[in-house]
Amino acid sequence: MLIQDSSKTEFSRRDFIKGATAGVAGLVVGTSSAANSATPPLSAEATAPVPRTYMGRGTRLTISMWDFSWLMAHHPDGAYEDLERRVAEAAERGYNTLRVDCFPSRVLMMESRFDKRWVPGVNLPQWGQVATTHTCNVRKKVAELADLCRKHGIWLGLDSWDKAHMFGRGSIFSRPAPAYTIAEADEEREFTHYAQTWVNALKLMREDGVLERAVWIAPMNEVPHFAGGGVAEIRDLNKRPLKEGETQAEKAHAVNAVFRRVNNWMAEPIKAEVAREKIPISYSSLGAEPFAERLTDAYDVVDVHFMPDVITDKDDQAAFAKATKNVKPGGVWERLEQVDFKAWSHAWDTACRKHYRQMLKRTHDYHAGCLQNMTLPSGKRLTAINTEPFGPCFWPDHPDVGWEWYKRYNADSLRVVAALDYAGSSLSNYAEPLFTLWKDADWHYTSNAYLLESA
Repeated sequence: MLIQDSSKTEFSRRDFIKGATAGVAGLVVGTSSAANSATPPLSAEATAPVPRTYMGRGTRLTISMWDFSWLMAHHPDGAYEDLERRVAEAAERGYNTLRVDCFPSRVLMMESRFDKRWVPGVNLPQWGQVATTHTCNVRKKVAELADLCRKHGIWLGLDSWDKAHMFGRGSIFSRPAPAYTIAEADEEREFTHYAQTWVNALKLMREDGVLERAVWIAPMNEVPHFAGGGVAEIRDLNKRPLKEGETQAEKAHAVNAVFRRVNNWMAEPIKAEVAREKIPISYSSLGAEPFAERLTDAYDVVDVHFMPDVITDKDDQAAFAKATKNVKPGGVWERLEQVDFKAWSHAWDTACRKHYRQMLKRTHDYHAGCLQNMTLPSGKRLTAINTEPFGPCFWPDHPDVGWEWYKRYNADSLRVVAALDYAGSSLSNYAEPLFTLWKDADWHYTSNAYLLESA
């Protein structure tokens, strides 16, 4: 999930989903997308069957992504003001797992402040919306959430979004976001420090009973989103042309080797710390990646995010351009007065219906392709989940925008994935209390029921 314009320091989703920007134009795309083109080819290589349950839990995970919003909007009149009510609603909707930012670096602080950055009626609902400046003790809030999840029979997937804060360089939630790059000579020091911050926080979370609810720990959300621009060695390798006699495969191998080192530096100390709890370590991806080449045996799970845009033809693209007036806002769906949302909604529904079979095939091919790259060189088989499906990445939750075709596509995509060897999935990256979609409790419940019963 993209949180801010970090094009100067991080690999942008613009490179992952063609045309996907943090604004209206981000949904006006054609049939090409990196999520589609990056799908690895299916292999005839035999692999051991993977049970469709999660890591000995005896069930698949039905996942609602609450990201960092559960805390940032946990204030008077915020979407998460009544946290227990929201956890109870998640259980009623058939969710057994919440994927959250547990803010490891802030767990170590006595107080954290979240400044107002969202205005109802001006900004559409969005991740990380803060309507009121507030302060809190994050450690106590994480413990409170874990207690509520224990009460309502829900597990927690523990992630971390704020890379800048974890590296001690400000916060990605500040404006402007900090720009920084990790030099090759500093990689090991920086990423082992990052991991140690996790370790220190995990010790406190163990005392608070949080780890009893954890079903995975993902050291960093969408690693390539940061490393593609924030790690100088990877950035430079990606940018430089092929050397004389060098093949593209050799260059890709060099890039993957850096990812492998970085990922291991983050994961190994965390895995050692939670060895007694046997909490799986998860890799948070940015689409179809060569997971087997980028990960070590410190990892157990791969979270294969998949949020491509609607497939379009020339007529659909013209309809989107007319609805948006070709506006390219600087923030998430800002300058709303320039957009004809009824026309945009009609264009999206039309394109979705027209290309529905192709879209479901794309869902199948992507997820099936990812499964072909889940076996590490040691022979260890990684468990696959998806916590950010099925697209598009950016969706305008506006009164003039209908959800019906969106819901059909996402629910049917979940059914496609249910037939594959995935141990858990979300239904949508908008399936949380921030968004209007949360109100349709039966849509969530029936979809989650299907995923569970088809295991």
